[in-house]
Amino acid sequence: MDEYSRFVDWDKMDVTVQSQDAKELTCTEFQELKQLARQGYWAKNHSLRAKAYHKLISNIPCRTVTPDANVYRDIVVKIVGKRNSSSLPLPEFVDDSLVPTYCLNAEGIGAVRKIILCIANQFPDISFCPALPSVIALLLHYSKDEAECFEQVCRMLACNDPSKRLIDQTFLAFESSCMTFGDLVNKYCQAAHKLMVAVSEDVLEVYSDWQRWLFGELPLAVASPKRQNVHLAVHAENFKSEIVSVKEMRDIWSWIPERFALCQPLLLFTTLEHGCSLNRFYSRSEGHEPTLLLIKTTAKEVCGAYLSTDWGERRRGGSKLSFFGTGECFVFRLQPEVERYEWVIIKHPELATTGSEPENHASRASSSLSSSSVTSDTSSRLSPFLSARHFNLPSKTASMFMAGSSECIIIGGGDGQALYLDADLNHGRTSHCNTFNNQPLCSESFQISVLEVWGFRDAING
Repeated sequence: MDEYSRFVDWDKMDVTVQSQDAKELTCTEFQELKQLARQGYWAKNHSLRAKAYHKLISNIPCRTVTPDANVYRDIVVKIVGKRNSSSLPLPEFVDDSLVPTYCLNAEGIGAVRKIILCIANQFPDISFCPALPSVIALLLHYSKDEAECFEQVCRMLACNDPSKRLIDQTFLAFESSCMTFGDLVNKYCQAAHKLMVAVSEDVLEVYSDWQRWLFGELPLAVASPKRQNVHLAVHAENFKSEIVSVKEMRDIWSWIPERFALCQPLLLFTTLEHGCSLNRFYSRSEGHEPTLLLIKTTAKEVCGAYLSTDWGERRRGGSKLSFFGTGECFVFRLQPEVERYEWVIIKHPELATTGSEPENHASRASSSLSSSSVTSDTSSRLSPFLSARHFNLPSKTASMFMAGSSECIIIGGGDGQALYLDADLNHGRTSHCNTFNNQPLCSESFQISVLEVWGFRDAING
């Protein structure tokens, strides 16, 4: 697709968000670059992001003798030769870290290992650097060849600015970073810190995963563990569902917004205990925000929805069925296969600024974005992910996330409904809808075997 595509497997990437619109990166000052980053200036342009990274890294002050691209070309044949890099053991300082794929092709995955081995040769003083494979795999997306990527990583490792340490290279430095991160959590997220102290035998071990949380949450397919803090929230000994296993609930928990990830699941409603009553569903769910809806069909299919808003909001429409909720809502299926469908604008943030429609799924759910209280001018100055995830759109047709009445529950709208449940919570329907651009979540007409609603409980404050 461009000169920085050599190592990328584009079949695994969401090419629709990789806009190739022509933009130039003319500024040179760090503060200007930072401002452009906050505005999402290069967020959807692969080659422009590459130029931004190169410009930032080229300005890193480094040791006088720092290995460059020519050094890599000189040593790679001697170190790797004609051997398959996958058969060569990685240095101990990467701490047995999984080499992430990050949508790299076979050449890219091999290049990560070769670059690690060459860095080990040039930086014999590195003794502990578990983040290195992830940094290299990411920068390969924005490198013309292996040598260029090697040079950029070396500059980060050789930074001699006394006020900056870009990549920890010893265990003591890594442990210091983890403790600093823990101190920041204790200062700014006290409830989360207290929860970890209460449920974890080794809090430092939890905080030592903070880099893995960061690199594991990049919007790229990655061969690494899911977000680690889901294990703090979903305890095997305390969790019991008739629909999902502990592992499946942890998978769901890894999808929810970060600010709720340390809350523990609280069963609010189940048809097995509270009966097949929509009124009872509402009475037990109201006052809780967000909630998680789980459905098991008589055909043993499992699907559900993460719902951002209190069901009590349905009353604002009076007796009329009206949609509410935010773009953080999503729908999913677990059986027979796992698939999650987010709000269509998250993958097509241009809808939040233009009101246009992506090819093949014209969306009534976004047709009146231009009339929202957030102007297109404001939206264009925000990161696409921020603007997509945090707009609480006032227009009903732009907010087809969730709706409820005494007759039914609807989740997702526009040319169909992701989920429709009847008043007896006995039968339902599912189809493609424009809000989530989803496939049917199970059999298009289904009978409910079990339905559960889960809330989010803070272990410290409630």
